[in-house]
Amino acid sequence: MPDSATARPLITLDEIRATRAAMPSIIRRTPIVPFAGEPLAIGAERLFLKLETHQVTCAYKPRAAFAVMNALSPEARARGVVMTSSGNFAQGFALAGRIMQVPVVVVMLDHTSPYKVAATRAHGAEVYFSGTDASQRQATVERVAKERGMTAIDTWEDRPVSLGHAGIGLEIVEDMPDVEQVLVPVSSGGMAAGTATAIKLLRPDIKVIGVQPERANAYYVSRQKGEPTLIDHWDSMADGLSAVRPGEFPFRHLQKYMDDVVLIPEQAIADAFRALLFGAKVMGEPAGVVAAAGYLAGKVDQSKKTVAVVTGGNLTEAMVQKLLAMSKPA
Repeated sequence: MPDSATARPLITLDEIRATRAAMPSIIRRTPIVPFAGEPLAIGAERLFLKLETHQVTCAYKPRAAFAVMNALSPEARARGVVMTSSGNFAQGFALAGRIMQVPVVVVMLDHTSPYKVAATRAHGAEVYFSGTDASQRQATVERVAKERGMTAIDTWEDRPVSLGHAGIGLEIVEDMPDVEQVLVPVSSGGMAAGTATAIKLLRPDIKVIGVQPERANAYYVSRQKGEPTLIDHWDSMADGLSAVRPGEFPFRHLQKYMDDVVLIPEQAIADAFRALLFGAKVMGEPAGVVAAAGYLAGKVDQSKKTVAVVTGGNLTEAMVQKLLAMSKPA
């Protein structure tokens, strides 16, 4: 099919720039801050944090949500959209829908964080629970959209998703031109693909490395097999990285533009949460600190000047307590 994920052309730098230019003013250019870890390291930092926790809704997802909404026809916007999310994308689409007056239905798993459910509803979106099988969420999206005459959004495969998230990569290169290595978490792949593509099209010399939890490793397995592969087990605190298979469209970008992918244990996520909270005064959700955890756990070259994307900070008080109890004080 000419419109299939495998047939569509990869995103281009001109498209990435045009997508960013079309963003509403509410989308923030997020800061990059140095992380010292200890007082003696101040002034000689090698790790820097790209704080998407400072993005509107406290996560990076609104970048893609507005890109998707901007790509829809006026008729499609009037009918509304249905999409699926573990939480942060839901809030992004709910916000975009409220601002652009587009009805939004979000399909969520039954065990989605109550904090994220409440935040999604607060923006006016409807939440539709679909059970516990993550692999069936998109099928539910298609069914609900057909029943209600709305547009189904496939956040795994829709081209504007990677285009919207690519703005992160543009900002990293523009704001920190001497960066040598960029770390990004990988789930279905849209953010990682967009970020990696923007960076490599501007600066092929910068290493881009994906980071995944050991038990949420769909892209790692897929990369080894050379094709998007469904994993048979998923178990991580990082609920924002809930994909059990990467998308076909982002996978093509990752294979071309991502240099490597590394895995980290759950303990490293908890330790990174504590380190960022007390060392940088940044509260990241488990999925949000995964990239920084890859660096802090020594899974990548720590001699390189590195930017780790901290993708979100939406978590419950109970999760904060769990992470602190699990982590090791410095």
